Amino acid sequence: MHLVQPRPFNPRKTLITGSVLLILMVVYLTRDPAGPVSLQWRGQTMGTHYNIQIADSPLSQAEGRKLEQQIKHYLRDINQQMSTYIADSEINSFNRWPNTTPYPVSPEFAHVTRRALQWSTKSSGAFDPTLEPLINLWGFDERTPNQAWPDEEAIADALEQTGVRALHVPDQAHLQKDRPDLHLNLNAIAKGYAADGIGTLIAQAGATNYFVELGGDLVVSGLNHQQKPWRIGVEWPDPNVPHGSSFYAIAHLTDGALAGSGNYRQWRTGPDGQTYSHIIDPRTGYPTQHDLVAVHVWAAHCIDADAVATALIVMGLEEGLAWIESLPDTEALFFRRDDEDAFESVISSSFAARTGLERVVP
Repeated sequence: MHLVQPRPFNPRKTLITGSVLLILMVVYLTRDPAGPVSLQWRGQTMGTHYNIQIADSPLSQAEGRKLEQQIKHYLRDINQQMSTYIADSEINSFNRWPNTTPYPVSPEFAHVTRRALQWSTKSSGAFDPTLEPLINLWGFDERTPNQAWPDEEAIADALEQTGVRALHVPDQAHLQKDRPDLHLNLNAIAKGYAADGIGTLIAQAGATNYFVELGGDLVVSGLNHQQKPWRIGVEWPDPNVPHGSSFYAIAHLTDGALAGSGNYRQWRTGPDGQTYSHIIDPRTGYPTQHDLVAVHVWAAHCIDADAVATALIVMGLEEGLAWIESLPDTEALFFRRDDEDAFESVISSSFAARTGLERVVP
C-alpha cells in the first residue's frame, strides 16, 4: 500500500510510492507563512523502510526535532527487543534460552507476544509466532537460506518443534517455554505494533493529522495537507509489475490502520516444478497452496491488522472471508487468481465503508 499525494489543480493523478528505500534519514521541514509547520521523515528500520508525515503540525521546529529523536530511539528499542537479525536481541536471547524457567523480557516484548498468542487462538492456529524451524527448513530465512528441499520426515520433525501451546507469558516481564528448542518469530506482528507506537508518540506530542507507514503497514489519523482524508494506493498483486505502477483502488482514510500480506513476490520452485509460497501454514507445516494471492486488512490498530492479514493468507478466501465477517471492527480486501490466471477482488461487508475505497479506472 502506498500513500498517494492529493490531487493538484492539474487533473492528472500524481502517485508517490511509499516503498522507496532510503539509506539515510531525510528530514523535510516546510513552513507555510500562513500556517503551521509540516513534517516528514523517512528512513530504514526493522529490515524495511518507514515514511512518516504530519500535516498542519502544531509543533515548533525544536519540538519536531525532539519528536524525531523519540521515534528513532523507539524504533531502535523495538529492533533490539524483537529483531531476529540482531544477534543479541531479546528475542534471539530467548530463543537460545536452554531452560523452561521464566525468562526476563521487556514489557513491550511480552505485550506483543501475548497479542500474538491471542491471535493464534482466535484464528484457530492459522497465525502462529513459533514457525521459525519451518521457515528455516523451507529456505525462507534470508540469513542462512536452506537450499535443500525438505522431505516429509524433516517437515514432521520441524512441525514438532512449533506450537503456541508450549509458549507462555506468565506476566508482563517474562516469557516461558515448555521445550527448550521452541523458537519465537514476531515478524508478522511486530511491524504493526511499531507503527501503532509511532502514532501514539505523534499524538502525545500534540499532532492529530498524521500518516505512518512501516514496511507497507500503516496508521493514519485526521486529514492530509489539503484537509482531506489520506489517499492510500492499493496495488494489483502482480509480481511482473513494479511497486507503485498499477493500482486497483484508492482508500480514503481518516483513522485506523491497514496492513497487507501476500504470497506473490517471494517463493521457491520445487523439484516438481511447482512454486511454493514463503507463507507457511502452521497447521500442516507446508507452504500455503490456494488461489488467494494477497489480502489487505483494516482495523483500529495496526498490530491487529498485521496479524489478521497473515492469518487470512494462510486460511484462503472461503475460510478467511467467513472468519473476517465474524470479527468486530475488522475488514478485509482479498485478491484471488481465477481459472484464467486473472485477478479477482472480494471485499468483506464493510471494507469499502471503513476505507472510503475508490476503484481506479484502468
